[in-house]
Amino acid sequence: MVTVCPWDDAAGFVNLLRAAKRLLLDEYDFMLVVMSGESEEKQLRKLLVEFELSQAVVSVPRLSPFGAVISGGDIFIQPGPKKTFDPMLLEAMRVGTVLAGCKGGVDDLVIEGQTAAVFDPKDELGIYKTLKDLLDKPDYARQLAKNAQEYLKKNHTVSSMISATLAVYRQAQMLPLSIGDS
Repeated sequence: MVTVCPWDDAAGFVNLLRAAKRLLLDEYDFMLVVMSGESEEKQLRKLLVEFELSQAVVSVPRLSPFGAVISGGDIFIQPGPKKTFDPMLLEAMRVGTVLAGCKGGVDDLVIEGQTAAVFDPKDELGIYKTLKDLLDKPDYARQLAKNAQEYLKKNHTVSSMISATLAVYRQAQMLPLSIGDS
Protein backbone atom coordinates (compact mmCIF):
# COMPACT_ATOMS: atom_id res chain seq x y z
CA MET A 1 0.00 0.00 0.00
CA VAL A 2 1.17 3.52 -0.76
CA THR A 3 0.11 6.90 0.60
CA VAL A 4 1.33 10.46 0.98
CA CYS A 5 1.84 12.03 4.37
CA PRO A 6 -0.68 14.90 4.40
CA TRP A 7 0.04 17.11 7.40
CA ASP A 8 -2.63 19.51 6.21
CA ASP A 9 -5.07 16.80 7.39
CA ALA A 10 -3.12 15.05 10.13
CA ALA A 11 -6.27 13.60 11.76
CA GLY A 12 -7.13 11.53 8.66
CA PHE A 13 -3.56 10.30 8.46
CA VAL A 14 -3.54 9.28 12.13
CA ASN A 15 -6.78 7.35 11.53
CA LEU A 16 -5.10 5.60 8.61
CA LEU A 17 -2.22 4.57 10.89
CA ARG A 18 -4.71 3.30 13.49
CA ALA A 19 -6.45 1.27 10.77
CA ALA A 20 -3.06 -0.13 9.71
CA LYS A 21 -2.41 -1.14 13.32
CA ARG A 22 -5.73 -3.04 13.33
CA LEU A 23 -4.70 -4.83 10.13
CA LEU A 24 -1.45 -5.87 11.80
CA LEU A 25 -3.29 -7.11 14.88
CA ASP A 26 -5.54 -9.17 12.58
CA GLU A 27 -2.34 -10.63 11.10
CA TYR A 28 -2.60 -9.12 7.62
CA ASP A 29 0.71 -9.21 5.80
CA PHE A 30 1.34 -5.81 4.22
CA MET A 31 3.79 -2.98 3.85
CA LEU A 32 2.64 0.65 3.86
CA VAL A 33 4.92 3.05 2.00
CA VAL A 34 4.48 6.67 3.06
CA MET A 35 5.84 9.39 0.80
CA SER A 36 6.85 12.28 3.02
CA GLY A 37 8.99 15.38 3.01
CA GLU A 38 11.97 16.05 5.24
CA SER A 39 9.93 18.34 7.47
CA GLU A 40 7.37 15.58 8.06
CA GLU A 41 9.85 12.79 8.72
CA LYS A 42 10.39 13.41 12.46
CA GLN A 43 6.68 13.59 13.24
CA LEU A 44 6.00 10.50 11.11
CA ARG A 45 8.68 8.45 12.88
CA LYS A 46 7.23 9.48 16.25
CA LEU A 47 3.79 8.23 15.17
CA LEU A 48 5.21 4.95 13.87
CA VAL A 49 6.85 4.29 17.24
CA GLU A 50 3.69 5.32 19.11
CA PHE A 51 1.50 2.92 17.07
CA GLU A 52 4.19 0.22 16.94
CA LEU A 53 4.13 0.25 13.14
CA SER A 54 7.85 0.54 12.38
CA GLN A 55 7.97 -3.03 11.03
CA ALA A 56 5.05 -2.48 8.58
CA VAL A 57 5.46 1.15 7.50
CA VAL A 58 8.38 2.65 5.62
CA SER A 59 8.91 6.28 4.73
CA VAL A 60 10.36 7.36 1.39
CA PRO A 61 10.98 10.87 0.04
CA ARG A 62 8.43 12.44 -2.28
CA LEU A 63 10.12 11.38 -5.45
CA SER A 64 9.46 12.82 -8.87
CA PRO A 65 8.08 11.21 -10.90
CA PHE A 66 6.03 9.64 -8.14
CA GLY A 67 4.49 7.03 -10.45
CA ALA A 68 7.39 4.68 -9.76
CA VAL A 69 6.55 4.62 -6.05
CA ILE A 70 2.79 4.39 -6.60
CA SER A 71 3.09 1.52 -9.08
CA GLY A 72 5.01 -0.46 -6.44
CA GLY A 73 1.85 -0.83 -4.36
CA ASP A 74 -1.41 -2.67 -4.91
CA ILE A 75 -3.44 0.04 -3.15
CA PHE A 76 -3.03 3.83 -3.21
CA ILE A 77 -4.61 5.46 -0.16
CA GLN A 78 -5.80 9.05 -0.09
CA PRO A 79 -6.07 9.53 3.70
CA GLY A 80 -7.63 12.99 3.68
CA PRO A 81 -9.77 15.14 1.38
CA LYS A 82 -8.05 17.54 -0.98
CA LYS A 83 -9.32 21.02 -1.70
CA THR A 84 -7.58 20.96 -5.09
CA PHE A 85 -6.97 18.42 -7.82
CA ASP A 86 -4.64 15.64 -6.64
CA PRO A 87 -2.29 14.40 -9.39
CA MET A 88 -1.36 11.41 -7.21
CA LEU A 89 -4.88 10.01 -7.73
CA LEU A 90 -4.56 10.41 -11.46
CA GLU A 91 -1.20 8.65 -11.45
CA ALA A 92 -2.46 5.80 -9.25
CA MET A 93 -5.34 5.22 -11.63
CA ARG A 94 -3.10 5.46 -14.67
CA VAL A 95 -0.68 2.77 -13.46
CA GLY A 96 -3.51 0.42 -12.42
CA THR A 97 -3.22 0.71 -8.66
CA VAL A 98 -6.57 0.43 -6.91
CA LEU A 99 -7.62 3.62 -5.17
CA ALA A 100 -8.84 3.81 -1.57
CA GLY A 101 -10.03 7.40 -1.41
CA CYS A 102 -11.73 9.46 1.21
CA LYS A 103 -15.04 11.26 1.06
CA GLY A 104 -15.11 15.02 0.96
CA GLY A 105 -12.56 15.94 -1.69
CA VAL A 106 -13.10 17.89 -4.88
CA ASP A 107 -11.84 15.19 -7.22
CA ASP A 108 -14.18 13.76 -9.82
CA LEU A 109 -11.82 10.76 -9.96
CA VAL A 110 -13.07 9.22 -6.70
CA ILE A 111 -16.38 7.57 -7.57
CA GLU A 112 -17.51 5.21 -4.84
CA GLY A 113 -17.75 1.60 -5.96
CA GLN A 114 -16.79 2.47 -9.54
CA THR A 115 -13.28 3.92 -9.62
CA ALA A 116 -12.41 3.70 -5.93
CA ALA A 117 -13.21 2.16 -2.58
CA VAL A 118 -14.30 5.09 -0.43
CA PHE A 119 -14.13 5.77 3.30
CA ASP A 120 -14.75 8.59 5.75
CA PRO A 121 -11.31 9.88 6.87
CA LYS A 122 -12.70 10.56 10.36
CA ASP A 123 -13.77 6.92 10.78
CA GLU A 124 -10.86 4.67 11.73
CA LEU A 125 -13.03 1.54 11.53
CA GLY A 126 -14.32 2.59 8.13
CA ILE A 127 -10.77 2.96 6.83
CA TYR A 128 -9.89 -0.43 8.31
CA LYS A 129 -12.93 -2.07 6.68
CA THR A 130 -12.17 -0.50 3.30
CA LEU A 131 -8.56 -1.68 3.32
CA LYS A 132 -9.56 -5.11 4.66
CA ASP A 133 -12.10 -5.50 1.84
CA LEU A 134 -9.49 -4.61 -0.78
CA LEU A 135 -7.00 -7.06 0.73
CA ASP A 136 -9.59 -9.82 1.15
CA LYS A 137 -11.20 -9.37 -2.27
CA PRO A 138 -8.43 -9.04 -4.86
CA ASP A 139 -10.87 -9.55 -7.78
CA TYR A 140 -12.95 -6.62 -6.54
CA ALA A 141 -9.80 -4.50 -6.16
CA ARG A 142 -8.63 -5.39 -9.69
CA GLN A 143 -12.05 -4.51 -11.11
CA LEU A 144 -12.01 -1.10 -9.41
CA ALA A 145 -8.52 -0.44 -10.80
CA LYS A 146 -9.64 -1.50 -14.29
CA ASN A 147 -12.75 0.70 -14.06
CA ALA A 148 -10.54 3.62 -13.01
CA GLN A 149 -8.25 3.16 -16.01
CA GLU A 150 -11.26 3.04 -18.35
CA TYR A 151 -12.67 6.16 -16.70
CA LEU A 152 -9.39 7.98 -17.32
CA LYS A 153 -9.27 6.90 -20.96
CA LYS A 154 -12.82 8.13 -21.46
CA ASN A 155 -12.75 11.36 -19.44
CA HIS A 156 -9.19 12.56 -18.94
CA THR A 157 -7.37 12.32 -22.23
CA VAL A 158 -5.26 15.23 -23.39
CA SER A 159 -7.72 15.95 -26.20
CA SER A 160 -10.69 15.99 -23.80
CA MET A 161 -8.85 18.37 -21.45
CA ILE A 162 -8.02 20.69 -24.36
CA SER A 163 -11.65 20.56 -25.53
CA ALA A 164 -12.89 21.40 -22.02
CA THR A 165 -10.43 24.30 -21.76
CA LEU A 166 -11.52 25.66 -25.15
CA ALA A 167 -15.17 25.35 -24.11
CA VAL A 168 -14.47 27.47 -21.03
CA TYR A 169 -12.76 30.13 -23.20
CA ARG A 170 -15.67 30.12 -25.67
CA GLN A 171 -18.16 30.44 -22.85
CA ALA A 172 -16.17 33.30 -21.31
CA GLN A 173 -16.16 35.14 -24.66
CA MET A 174 -19.96 34.89 -24.86
CA LEU A 175 -20.50 36.42 -21.42
CA PRO A 176 -21.46 40.08 -21.57
CA LEU A 177 -19.06 42.53 -19.98
CA SER A 178 -20.47 44.28 -16.95
CA ILE A 179 -20.16 48.03 -16.53
CA GLY A 180 -16.68 48.92 -15.40
CA ASP A 181 -15.02 45.91 -17.09
CA SER A 182 -14.21 47.75 -20.31
